Amino acid sequence: MTFSSIVRKNLFYNIKKYVSLYFVNTLIVAILFMFGSLLYNSDIMRQVGETTLYEIVSLALIGVVLFSIVFITYSNVSFLKYRGKEFGMYMTFGMTTKNIIKMLFLENVVIVAISLVSGLILGGVFGNLFYMGLNQILHENPIGFELNGQSLLLSSGIFLVIFGCNFIFNMLYIRKISISEVFQASSKKGIGKSSIVLGIVASILFTVSAILLPKILLGGLFNGNSNVVGILVTLTFVCPYVIIGTLIVVIKAVLKRFKRTYNNNLIVMSNLSHRFISYKTTLYLVTLLIAGALFFIGMTYSMYATSKDENDRETPFDVMFVETNHFNQLDDHEVENLLIGKGITLNQNSTLEFVEIPEFRDYKGNWVLWDTVSMIISKSHFNGYMGTKVDLSPNQALFVRTYEEKQKFEMPDTILPVMSSDQIEDKLWNHMSKEELLQALDGYPITEYKSENISEANEPFINYVRTAGKYFGQALVVDDTVYEQIKSGVSEEQVKKVHLLKGNFNEEGFHTLVNALQERNGLDSSYWNNYTQSAVDSVDVERGELEDLKPVYKVELLEGKLESKGTIFFIMLFLGALFVIASGVVLFHKVLSDIDEQKESMLSLKRIGVTSVELKKIVSKELAIVFFLPTVLGLGLGLYYFYTVFSNQTIILQLLGQAGLVALLFLVLQIAFYFSSRRKYFSELGKYL
Repeated sequence: MTFSSIVRKNLFYNIKKYVSLYFVNTLIVAILFMFGSLLYNSDIMRQVGETTLYEIVSLALIGVVLFSIVFITYSNVSFLKYRGKEFGMYMTFGMTTKNIIKMLFLENVVIVAISLVSGLILGGVFGNLFYMGLNQILHENPIGFELNGQSLLLSSGIFLVIFGCNFIFNMLYIRKISISEVFQASSKKGIGKSSIVLGIVASILFTVSAILLPKILLGGLFNGNSNVVGILVTLTFVCPYVIIGTLIVVIKAVLKRFKRTYNNNLIVMSNLSHRFISYKTTLYLVTLLIAGALFFIGMTYSMYATSKDENDRETPFDVMFVETNHFNQLDDHEVENLLIGKGITLNQNSTLEFVEIPEFRDYKGNWVLWDTVSMIISKSHFNGYMGTKVDLSPNQALFVRTYEEKQKFEMPDTILPVMSSDQIEDKLWNHMSKEELLQALDGYPITEYKSENISEANEPFINYVRTAGKYFGQALVVDDTVYEQIKSGVSEEQVKKVHLLKGNFNEEGFHTLVNALQERNGLDSSYWNNYTQSAVDSVDVERGELEDLKPVYKVELLEGKLESKGTIFFIMLFLGALFVIASGVVLFHKVLSDIDEQKESMLSLKRIGVTSVELKKIVSKELAIVFFLPTVLGLGLGLYYFYTVFSNQTIILQLLGQAGLVALLFLVLQIAFYFSSRRKYFSELGKYL
């Protein structure tokens, strides 16, 4: 029998063994091709600057590449160890390591060629479906599916580089170990020795870290120190590995106190203890994959699902536009008469005057330029507009913001210079001492507030949006005399008004207002066609400033949020699905690599009288632990990180509820995958049960 015939017979005889490896490689190529087509899509390239989609896809591609490296490497290493006895048999028949490497090379060439072709075809088919789904979200900026050489080269190149590196590792692995080590590679298992004390210490550290981390991020402890945060995050990642490693031993120790339960599961506990080290690594990896999938999918889904609620909180007014000394000059009566003619009933039609000046804040002795155009409102204007009774003396101020946060916040010492943003250059002002700042501000009138004289309030006084060249949503309310002093010292361009309207607005009414303002401003119909308020032309600055004065419409803001967040959710759903698939494949390889040893174990148990029904129960329990232990831990860890990231939100419980639905779906999928894998496992064991 020739070498080529051995390779050919081995390939066809063990075709089932290669299915999972082929599936992994094909999946990776298809995914890389799909993301490459997004990255080099001409529609996306044209939208760069108007949307963050390009940046999202670029970051997602980096994640996919890292995922591909880990996934392909893990699959190849697991498959190599699984074939240990096969290689040992070849060596006993006289084959050298050089022959085995040559055989692996030929096998890999076949697998790579088939995977590459089928992966590109699959990527093209599913890529088209991916774009169809994406365009259900991108109503305003649809993206067409394109087949281009760049995405083809990107996906093929990355895949071939990863696979090439893995084959080099395979060669080094085969050359390094002896015949006996190769023969035993598939059956080497760690002995289950663990320290319960170490597990208890890790559990305590994890619990303390998990409790402290949200508190520190909210500013309640250690002043939000980033070093402490880094240590705690590391502990929450590392400790689960130790906890998982000792969990089997702890369970075994606990069950010993319940004699009947322990005796009924004696064989299961013994088998798991024997495979301790192998299970520990696998369970930890699957835990992280499931936690990552839940975190990313849960985060983006909850953000998308709560877009309307968020829009209602951050946009209390249906329409908002800013009036300057040259543009958008319509008084309240004109606005009301204009809208009444279109059947719009206004429940509120208010105008709020404010001044824009720079604001400096003191952060632990370092004075920084907080904003070049901070919004300053007088006490009487604010009270008359909001119907409140805020009372401020000349040395007092009120920091008011629309959006609510749970994070502890104290306004630092603040200095307001009477100057324009044109007189400010960021690089000259940041991280100065107070003496240096006062010296730099010499010649400009200033108003200084001590931190203890600045109170804070959350009030829906304005829409939290970007328009007219700045983000609105927070302001500093000052005494009337201070406000008049500031106003008298600034230019006309720095004194502005914001018009805030509530009513039964519709599309026709809003466009009537837009057309009236266009006519008053002397703008033609080419202006204000894009609803995104951040669409500023970087080439024509003057036109960009005019574009940014378009009125803000609450309905259009919601459409924009649904589109942007829906896009992110769609992409992250895809990435999360990869993590879920990866966790399933990791478990599948684990189960597959244990089959030969399990067969020997089944034969031994049958010799001592264990029935087939009992053997199936034992196998089912072992598989259940392997499948559901990392699932429960991963879902818990994912929800914890989700809570930590969003703990500052006032609607954290609502967000957690949305993420909980995703977790429930994961659990259902894992149950289905468990029963499917168990059926496959039983069929592989066959006559041994």
